[in-house]
Amino acid sequence: MKFGRVLGSIAGLLALSVALAGCGNSSAKQQTTKDYKYGSITVPAKDGSICNAPNYIAYEKGFFKKNGLKANLVANPRDISDLEAGFASGKYDVQNGDFQYLPAIQNGAQIKAAGGIHQGCIKLLVPKNSSIKSVKDLKGKTIGIPAQGSTPQYVTSIALQHAGLDPKKDVTWKVFGTDLLAKAAQKGEVDAIGTVDPYAYQAQKQDGFKAIIDNNNNAGNAQMAKMGMKKKGSCCYLYLSNKLIQSNSKKAKAVVKSYQEAAQWINQHPQETAKIELNKGYVSKTKFINVAKVPDSKGRTL
Repeated sequence: MKFGRVLGSIAGLLALSVALAGCGNSSAKQQTTKDYKYGSITVPAKDGSICNAPNYIAYEKGFFKKNGLKANLVANPRDISDLEAGFASGKYDVQNGDFQYLPAIQNGAQIKAAGGIHQGCIKLLVPKNSSIKSVKDLKGKTIGIPAQGSTPQYVTSIALQHAGLDPKKDVTWKVFGTDLLAKAAQKGEVDAIGTVDPYAYQAQKQDGFKAIIDNNNNAGNAQMAKMGMKKKGSCCYLYLSNKLIQSNSKKAKAVVKSYQEAAQWINQHPQETAKIELNKGYVSKTKFINVAKVPDSKGRTL
């Protein structure tokens, strides 16, 4: 996936917030020290996703500290309503999250999308011997997903609609744990699975699954474009709490700068990024997903 796309609307967003910026408050989050002139931030990022690399790299490589921020990485709540409440109350400040949060913003969630961070890592896969060859072939089929309302469900629904199918009527959705989706398809419990890397990558490389939908269309594949997978579309965005933006615009800008620098570093050091995620326990290791499988700059593995 391509990182480093935190651009655009953030400048105008933060410029607008200057007029609303207050003097802060006396909470621990606003207290500053010599090393952390903007105080602390809380980032709900611990969920084992490779998509959260900007959070981990900004933390591990010192970009937060460099920009005057003391970052605390905490567990990401699985219920989006808990996440919304955390942003509204000031419990959480920023998150690198996918586009399933955009409808929440439209419904009044106290969050702003600052800009896209990277392109996709989400796929709709079918077993190697499946008769499903296109999105239209999904009509009447059962699709395994990690959760109702999950991003794999959103991505698949976009493709279904572009193919003239109704995501609510023409397919059946069935929930499985992320690590169980491939097995469910192999057992015939579902016909296809919507999942994320590294699980999608593992299913393809280890078990021969075929991709029907891939939301990373950086190459500009015409077939994927017809499914709504845009060449320059983002999968994950940088979200900031309204409370942070309105109370301390300089701090918010320091947060954005930290993510910009982390994203740039990731693009320049993809192998080291993967190793940090695995060795630090941000992404769980398996027999297939481990440091030995991380390719070098020439695509070679141990």
